[in-house]
Amino acid sequence: MRSSALLAAILALGMSAAAFATKVPKLKPMVLTASSGTLSSGQEQLICYHKKAPAHGMDVGRIKISMPGTGGHHVILARPFPGTLDWPPHKCPLTLNYDSWEVIAQSQHPDFDWKLPPGVAVNLEPHQPLLVQTHYLRSGLTQKKSQKYLTKTEVFPIDPKTVTAHAGALFLNDRTLAVPPHSASTATSRCMITGEGDQARELKLIGITGHYHFRGKQFDAYRVNADGSRGELLYEYKGFDQPVFQQYSDNPIVLHKGEGLEWQCTYQNDTDKTFLFGADAAIQEHCILFGSYYPTDTTQEAITCLHDKNPDGTDVTTLHIVH
Repeated sequence: MRSSALLAAILALGMSAAAFATKVPKLKPMVLTASSGTLSSGQEQLICYHKKAPAHGMDVGRIKISMPGTGGHHVILARPFPGTLDWPPHKCPLTLNYDSWEVIAQSQHPDFDWKLPPGVAVNLEPHQPLLVQTHYLRSGLTQKKSQKYLTKTEVFPIDPKTVTAHAGALFLNDRTLAVPPHSASTATSRCMITGEGDQARELKLIGITGHYHFRGKQFDAYRVNADGSRGELLYEYKGFDQPVFQQYSDNPIVLHKGEGLEWQCTYQNDTDKTFLFGADAAIQEHCILFGSYYPTDTTQEAITCLHDKNPDGTDVTTLHIVH
């Protein structure tokens, strides 16, 4: 009798352990590969790949991107905003439609390794559509043989039980910029991303990167105090190459209620042309801040802010919180 009872207890424990194990998703990284396409001398390639999150969903605590070879401009991992899913063609346009796609992470350098703070995660829903875009350029001065590179995006999950907050994406875009000929100039925008009045909330920044094209020489981001005055410098990058992704995971930047960000791009234009906003790097310019923050009000959230002009020419800044 005693041995039968012991056997029954062991079997019960085994069954409960097995049942528990089936409820906990395996914490294995998801690896998304995407090719640069075949690159010939002087060629530019932008390619979009359809991907999706695993069936059990995922809370992501780390993202690594490898962009091998020469001529890599960026690799982007994105997901669609709520609403109609509008996949771009495999041969991508010059830029994603950022009104429809949220950038989760992007690398503008060969190696990218982003570790979120302990307990903070990017949430992916089960089977959620994901997009990987690769962008490569081959200069006419590089090797004459055609090349093809395979990028790798690794997404590392963490135990959902350890998640205390979710991270959201920042996308701040200046469409008003105009880079005049034969001069140095600076385009400046600001957005009160923490909100105003009763809707204001505290946000913690855990990553910032800037983006411009070939005339860009420096990217800066500042705190904007609640009274509208410019605060301290939070991010600075000097150089025409792609700005780096600055991580603040160990010491997040706290934006208090009513505060915001000011971002600016400095350009040097030695040509006879004026460069306006647009995706074509040869004839247009960008001044965009990508970033990440926490906490969010919902499991998945993004903040987008657009600096533009009204039909009468006056400046207008529009803030959207996408849930």
